[in-house]
Amino acid sequence: MIEKLIRCTACDQVIPNYEGYALAQAMSLPGVEWSNADLASAKEFLRAHSGHPLEELVVEGDTFISERPSYEPLRVTYFSAGNGQGNFLIRRTKSALDEPASYEIIPGKLKVSNLSLKVQEDHLRKQVDAEKGFAPLLKEKMPRFIQAMRDEIAGISPTEFEGMAEKVEDGETSLCAYGSIKESCWGRILDRCRRDFDVFELEAIRRFIEEHRHPPDVLSIEIQRSISVISLAKAESGSLAFEERKDAEVATEAQSSAVTERTVAERKWEGP
Repeated sequence: MIEKLIRCTACDQVIPNYEGYALAQAMSLPGVEWSNADLASAKEFLRAHSGHPLEELVVEGDTFISERPSYEPLRVTYFSAGNGQGNFLIRRTKSALDEPASYEIIPGKLKVSNLSLKVQEDHLRKQVDAEKGFAPLLKEKMPRFIQAMRDEIAGISPTEFEGMAEKVEDGETSLCAYGSIKESCWGRILDRCRRDFDVFELEAIRRFIEEHRHPPDVLSIEIQRSISVISLAKAESGSLAFEERKDAEVATEAQSSAVTERTVAERKWEGP
């Protein structure tokens, strides 16, 4: 992946920094092979912007967002790159295998929104069927446990979920993530199960939860997301912001809250 870009400050256009055309032509960059189309595009950029003020932008490697998996060559990817004074939102587009990827500065900021929360029911059922520690009767009754999970998740707002989740991990694309719910949520789910499961079955379910609750395992919650670019009409050219998906202060408060709630919820886990 590209680590640096060259920006023409006069035209506000960018292209990957190939570390010098001769070096790139010799294919001597570690782990990178530039196609003839890439090199021709770089040469044309330098010709078109000859005499213009140029600067280097450093790509922030943890900001890549795309609607498609990273292994798919044809996709649109957004990321942030900075010059030490400000950050720019960059859109990389690869639309054909025989054409170079294009890079452009987008005058806006990226917003990733949570649309919905979902219990991984299909994967969960398969895991239940494979559980050797579950008696046949318990396996037959597990749809009631899944319904209890549905009921709990239905009361959580997708937009607030990441701030209250114990842990969230990205999925295969930026449109999907997985989050683990808090101890208090599991306590309420088990409360709903008490009328349908006996003491020994509840204990087996508790063990099952502990083994499979962490993302992206089957008891983590699937988060469906959307990606949009918010236009910044008043943004200055050198200070375009790349919106962070997670607010550090909110995350810190959430972790502190989770510790407190875990202490309270543990009492519910001690017995049916």
